Amino acid sequence: MRFTTNRLSSFFIALVAFSMSVSPVFGEETPKGWEVILCNPLLRKLEMDNVWMAAKETGAKGIEINVKSDLTCPNLFVGKETPYRLDTSKDAAKIKVHAEQMGLKTPVVCAPVSLDPNGAPEWTKKLIEMVPYAGVELIYFPITTDKFSEQTIEDAEFIRQAVAMIKEWVELGEKHHVAIAIENLSVYWNRPEILHAVLAQFPPEKFGLNLDPINLYWYGHSINTVYAITEEFAPRARYFHVKNVAHPPEMQMTTRPIGWEYEKNSVPVPEGDLNFERILGWLKNAGFQGYIGIEDDSLGHYPKEQRAEILRHDIEYVERIISRLK
Repeated sequence: MRFTTNRLSSFFIALVAFSMSVSPVFGEETPKGWEVILCNPLLRKLEMDNVWMAAKETGAKGIEINVKSDLTCPNLFVGKETPYRLDTSKDAAKIKVHAEQMGLKTPVVCAPVSLDPNGAPEWTKKLIEMVPYAGVELIYFPITTDKFSEQTIEDAEFIRQAVAMIKEWVELGEKHHVAIAIENLSVYWNRPEILHAVLAQFPPEKFGLNLDPINLYWYGHSINTVYAITEEFAPRARYFHVKNVAHPPEMQMTTRPIGWEYEKNSVPVPEGDLNFERILGWLKNAGFQGYIGIEDDSLGHYPKEQRAEILRHDIEYVERIISRLK
């Protein structure tokens, strides 16, 4: 169904009215560069009328946008439609304007991409060129192979292909003033030897990491190993994901199979095994100045009526830690 001009106009009149009725989003309690935003797919799970009001309902400072290879944004929704794209400067600018009408930022894009022996796909290059018009400051590329949980290519070849892709992104990122990062995930990036080998090819100011400690926990690392790896790579973090898992005590200190009971044991951020006050302290000591993205994978365990409140508590929990770290 096509999204008509009249419906768009009516919707954004309502947006402006709504934004005038709520308190300002950007307070002085959060230090510069430490704003808490929400990963885009979570907002769909609130089953609200549109993505912007869903974000406001949680108290988030902004949204991390998910984009597909056709440059559509499948989780930026208005009713049953997804009218947003990052394929032209005009379309990208529309995202920024509509977000700002609600007092929200759109500073980060998540662009999942498959490892490609031919280098960076053309759509990723176009994306880097377009995202500044949407108010985006950083793109992170979750690079995976065809088997997320299984090794299908030798480490050396994985590293070679990944570095070749990243070099193209970094060059374009410099040109268009967009920071470039990867995420630690899958059977490759959750291993320090892979991260070291790739990160060593680039100066820290030109390329970094979307650091996600729970992805390390998903991989099967013991909690102490997760803490050690997180502290080690904190200086390379340009963005940071927060979610949590509660494993039985006897499973926390041991190495587990990849993905062991992950979905079952996902919980809201304040309730899980990882101590984020400790972790965010390492980020502060490392000079971190990025955004912090909530990626709560536990929402499916709760009725839709409770999900906005869960995300609101996640955000408040992280913001209280940030306030103490000041």
